[in-house]
Amino acid sequence: MTKLFKTAAIGVAAASMAVAAPASATIFEYTFGNGDVLTIDNEAGTGTWVGDNIDASFTGDFSGFEGGETPSFMTTLTSMDGTRTINGNTVGLQSDPRHPEMLKTRDGGSRWNLWATWGDPVVGGDYVRSITGYTATEVPAPGMLGLFGLALAALGLGWRRRKAAA
Repeated sequence: MTKLFKTAAIGVAAASMAVAAPASATIFEYTFGNGDVLTIDNEAGTGTWVGDNIDASFTGDFSGFEGGETPSFMTTLTSMDGTRTINGNTVGLQSDPRHPEMLKTRDGGSRWNLWATWGDPVVGGDYVRSITGYTATEVPAPGMLGLFGLALAALGLGWRRRKAAA
């Protein structure tokens, strides 16, 4: 009876882990004509836009973002930090409640727009670039890694128990 109970407990734990966490998340990466790279992790709700003239990181609701070569997407960012070089001068982000930071696509999804205000006093606004490349990478979610670890631990305990009995 004890062996049946342990097996059932392991099965319930494994099933709850598999249901509680998605099997994977996706990291989307867009490259632009000037060499910039935009990366979005839809599971973590984070992103970065890095290039010669920009170095920004942000968070937002990317749960509905499905990627693709010409995505249709828009979200108001919950936080953003970074710098941008405008006319040879590096400036920081200037928060403006009348102009919340947003990340959205334009022109049928062929261009990305980081809608923000830069500099104090303001010297720049939206940062818009055209897509030249796209990749999506599936990464395992921690729940699946935990399930795999649990299975390995169970196998190890079973092997140890059989060895002790012999």
